[in-house]
Amino acid sequence: MKFCVSSNLTKGNLILRNMCPEKIYSLFNDKIENQDETQILKELIVNDPQKLKEKYSVIISFDDVLKRDKFLSEYDNLETLKQFDLIPAISLYLTKQEIEDFKENELIKRIEEDQNLYLSLLEVNEIIGLNKYRKSVTSKNGKGITIGIIDNGINKNLEKEITHGTLMANIITNYYVDANYIPIGIAPDAELIDLDVSNEEEKYFFSDVLTKFDFIIKNSVAVDILLISLTTLQPSDGQDILSIACNLLADNGIIIVCPAGNFGPESYTIGSPSAAKKVITIGSLTKDMTIAYYSGRGPTLDERSKPDFCLPGSKIEIPLSKDQRITISGTSAAAAIGAGIIALIKESNPHLSYSEVLEIIKNSSMNLNYQSISQGYGTPNIIRIFEQLETQQNKETLPYTYLVKRSLWVTIELISILIGLFYLIYFFNLMRIFYNWIN
Repeated sequence: MKFCVSSNLTKGNLILRNMCPEKIYSLFNDKIENQDETQILKELIVNDPQKLKEKYSVIISFDDVLKRDKFLSEYDNLETLKQFDLIPAISLYLTKQEIEDFKENELIKRIEEDQNLYLSLLEVNEIIGLNKYRKSVTSKNGKGITIGIIDNGINKNLEKEITHGTLMANIITNYYVDANYIPIGIAPDAELIDLDVSNEEEKYFFSDVLTKFDFIIKNSVAVDILLISLTTLQPSDGQDILSIACNLLADNGIIIVCPAGNFGPESYTIGSPSAAKKVITIGSLTKDMTIAYYSGRGPTLDERSKPDFCLPGSKIEIPLSKDQRITISGTSAAAAIGAGIIALIKESNPHLSYSEVLEIIKNSSMNLNYQSISQGYGTPNIIRIFEQLETQQNKETLPYTYLVKRSLWVTIELISILIGLFYLIYFFNLMRIFYNWIN
């Protein structure tokens, strides 16, 4: 009989089970068993045109590239759609029977659905303290910070098409000014990288985003912040392949910002990758500082609190030209504002990690008097954020000043000792000469 070691403990002893954990991701397995909505390709059976066979859109992941490549060589008849390297994996269509057969394959780590992703937009600045901050002498504009936007493309030719990605880009880097000649964009000097996942069907999947992750890694694309405007309809436990990949990028220094999704107001409406442990998830506020009814609520399926913060996301007005303005609502608008704020923070200190940025925003946030599963830590205030950063910089400067003064004092003391020794030796030699002269 085959046994697997369980992580459960009873009186200090490991429990042995007579079954290995299923290789089919539990949430995907539940959807198949309950015949919930999944990504299914229906094909005619070649030798029986009257019958259809259903194939599920899946991602198979492996422990390493060698196991993936060995699997592909052994099953060279499979029609693989895409391959991924950040997490060694492939995407393809499989029948239910093929999925059942492959769960016994020792090369495979896990089988899960290539889930459908949705853009989080339906259809401010004063609330978060940005206008007041812009008037300060030390105002930042995101200079030197690069933000990658995974969306349906940034179109500079607005006469052709105004895409969702175009609107996100304009929230962050809009160069128009208000009546006080203050830039409307949150971080107008930030550099944007268009990580376009658009397609003719206007459908987006895990595999599309994973492909962009691989592009960033393989080409050493210098990205400080990654805005992912997409999330799943189904809630997540943060253990799916896209969430895990986000955590890996965060460990490599990229701060990822995601919308909470527009599937609220019920609990457990945080999808993937918004449920990932190491992404900063943003919910949406109305102009009267209440959480928008549509904004996704936590907890995640593994009972973690999400979103992390809430920002304005309802009826955000974006000027696209002198004569054209568009008003939008949705958690992706709030997430774009969040990405812009983080760009300002990173400009002040480019070396801040995900956890450090999260802590700074957390400490600046105002409680909205909702449960944490609805508001996270509340809503950030830029003035408070930069008061913290200034305090931190002063603390970092003080030890340096102290060391300089201390080293100077030690040098003076050392010189004094050396001078004293010189005169002591000189006096000693003088006395010896005088003594020899007397004798």
